[in-house]
Amino acid sequence: MILRMPLPIQAIISIGFRCRAGLGILLVAALLGCSTKPSSHASATQFEPEKSRLKVGLSVPGSTYLPLYLASDTGLFTQEGLQVDLLEFRGGMDLIKALVAGSIDIGVVSLVEVTAGIDAGQPLKAFYAGFNFPMFDWYAVPSIKTLAAARGKRFGVAQYGSSTDFLTRYVLTVNGIDPARDAQIVQGGDSATRLAAMQAGQLDANIFAAPEKFIAAERGYNLIFRQKSLAADYPYHVMVANEALLTGSPNTVKAFLRGHVRGLRLAKRDKERAMQSLVRHLRVDRKYLGPTYDDLIDYLYEDGRLPSEKALQLFFDMGIQAGRYKSRWPRERYWTTAYVDTYNQWRPALSQDQP
Repeated sequence: MILRMPLPIQAIISIGFRCRAGLGILLVAALLGCSTKPSSHASATQFEPEKSRLKVGLSVPGSTYLPLYLASDTGLFTQEGLQVDLLEFRGGMDLIKALVAGSIDIGVVSLVEVTAGIDAGQPLKAFYAGFNFPMFDWYAVPSIKTLAAARGKRFGVAQYGSSTDFLTRYVLTVNGIDPARDAQIVQGGDSATRLAAMQAGQLDANIFAAPEKFIAAERGYNLIFRQKSLAADYPYHVMVANEALLTGSPNTVKAFLRGHVRGLRLAKRDKERAMQSLVRHLRVDRKYLGPTYDDLIDYLYEDGRLPSEKALQLFFDMGIQAGRYKSRWPRERYWTTAYVDTYNQWRPALSQDQP
């Protein structure tokens, strides 16, 4: 289920079958084909979630959430014994506020917003990554052909303090443009909304991911900078939760991750089905979906790995340059290895891949 905040949450009741092995049911288990043999792959029968429902926040609607959209659309979370409500926000900072307030259980958001919450004294930890896209590009109106020519112009970002704001200020700074004096940073919501504002003459330049960057190019806007010129990968999203959930409900988190991994596998296995899901959730023209899918699919990793050490160093160096951080953070300050390091224990078996 996908909800746009602040719409009320619609409940979906689901019942997941769980096989419980024990002395009294060994014969029944054998007759039904429910194996009691240990396996190196986790399944919904091995771990019973402590919670039956999770509210999961997405910072904005976007193609990068494809595995989660697919897992929701095809009932994969339900098969793992969970009711998962996906809630879409207007920006990462709003998502972090909701997480702190207990309105959501898990957030899928930029590392920038995670560190902001931790800096504010909140007991948050990122616990899973694998969304390592360097897919942001900056586009400007036809009269602006280079980044240098955008000095003094209006730059659109999703929200102040968000990843798009963070990156835009850094790119301006390293290219000799002071974002405080030589540019006007305007928060304008998600990419589609900012693209419309650009079309209406309210913005001069914008940071876009797919599919909006392909739409911008088709409409004659000029590409003035690529994120890939900074690093080959990037911590685009991480999954974050309060430490209490991560330590107190580990089976619930693993069930959620199994559903996500199965959604990711389905996305990689069936491009057409993946594009259908993007059409449903993003309501964009299908002609942009092939390039969008190709732009992101190779940067999704089911083991939840963080991006390269070079990318993480660049991430914090960007923050230092922009005045956001005083120094690079040690990984243990924002990251727990509890789920990534045990991936081989809880990952779904390949036999579960068919929804």
